Amino acid sequence: MEFTHIKIGMVLALMAVLFGGSLGLGFGCCEHSIKSLIKEKAANVLTEKYEGKQELADKVIKKSWVYVKRAHFHSQTMGVIAIVFSLLIAWLKFPPQAQFGISFLSGLGSLGYGFFWLFSALLAPGLGSTGAAKEAVELIALGSAGSFYIATLGLFGFLIHKMFIKPQTVE
Repeated sequence: MEFTHIKIGMVLALMAVLFGGSLGLGFGCCEHSIKSLIKEKAANVLTEKYEGKQELADKVIKKSWVYVKRAHFHSQTMGVIAIVFSLLIAWLKFPPQAQFGISFLSGLGSLGYGFFWLFSALLAPGLGSTGAAKEAVELIALGSAGSFYIATLGLFGFLIHKMFIKPQTVE
């Protein structure tokens, strides 16, 4: 199996797995500190963004913590999927451009989407809502999810072609 065309995508995918894993380790050692940071960001704008109502801030704080966990889960899961995509296309000897494209786009998407959720989590308390935070970094979500989706469609298309349209016969 030749790794020449998938190495950049593999590095991006491995970085996504490491990023997600680092967040998970951070939960184990520093969960209180992460939650305190989120609470502090909301407290700094309690009057301005939450009309002085702690219950409104608490909703955003709670959802922000959910977003931090989403960053962890999405980075690791999508990173592993991108690694599988990369190894599969190399093993099946897809054309070099397809190998590079699918591997790169899936690796980039897996890393970017985790960052989108983390940025949303960290921005939300200071902006007063998770919606505003997601909107502020939506280009990251669109670019990364779109990249991952295009890679998935590309892989699916090449697999269909290889299996049903132009199957290779064994002699």
